[in-house]
Amino acid sequence: MSVPPAPPTLQRVLPVLKRSMIALLFGTMLIRVALIATDWNFGDVSAYWLAAERLKHGEPLYLGSLNPDSYQVFRYAPWFAWLWVPLTYLPRWLVEIGWAALLGIASLWILAGLVRLRSAAATGLALIITPWLLSLVQVGNIQPLVVAALAYGISRRSGPIWLGASAALKVVPGLFALVYVARRQWRKLILAVVCSAILASPFLLYDLSGYQTDPGRSVSLYYYVSPLAWLVGAVLSTLLALVLAWRRSPYIWVAAAVAVMLAGPRTHVTYATYLVVGLLGATRDRIRPDAHG
Repeated sequence: MSVPPAPPTLQRVLPVLKRSMIALLFGTMLIRVALIATDWNFGDVSAYWLAAERLKHGEPLYLGSLNPDSYQVFRYAPWFAWLWVPLTYLPRWLVEIGWAALLGIASLWILAGLVRLRSAAATGLALIITPWLLSLVQVGNIQPLVVAALAYGISRRSGPIWLGASAALKVVPGLFALVYVARRQWRKLILAVVCSAILASPFLLYDLSGYQTDPGRSVSLYYYVSPLAWLVGAVLSTLLALVLAWRRSPYIWVAAAVAVMLAGPRTHVTYATYLVVGLLGATRDRIRPDAHG
């Protein structure tokens, strides 16, 4: 059954509305970028750097005595701190510049992928998340690398490695494994789980009594409403994504992204960047009813 064309008046108005909305988002983006452009504190770099310093001097990796909102809190897998140990022998200012450049390249790669889609939705999302990506670069958070790795890596042969590494670092991105369920790619699913387990196994080498489990302040339901509200939101969004995956729905990409955003007890507005994974994935690699592994 063919879809009837839109009325002539609507056909004339829609392009104008799209251009007006893009212009509004572009102006808003410029204002937001201007307001935060000078706030370069590399707070998360401090967490990575100090964790590496503790390893270098034989001190405990995880310190439960720190304020949960402190930039010094390290919540990642030990292997990420291992990677930073050699960097501590370099001037810190040089490491900060190099790390910011790497995150900046990943951010531009993300935005370029959205712009190449040549759609109003993708362009609008790019304009919305640009300030958030900038804020992530300013604090030195690894998230732009994680988002880029997932957006461009999940559908590759090496996808289970990228997914496993992301899950070992931030846990909740592991929900993108539901894409493999939708495709019935059981081998990739198993490989992703195994890779994540291997990369998370170094936790067993350390005293986890100091691991900071208090999520602290964030924009999550856990902080703004209650732990119960967060649990309900996390469970329901995950179950919805699981149902869509089992039904091989093309909406699994976006559903998984939303589940990732809601599943963490400590989240920020920058978690909306995971929508890029859903949008790029759904555009390039559509799930079809006859998908198989």
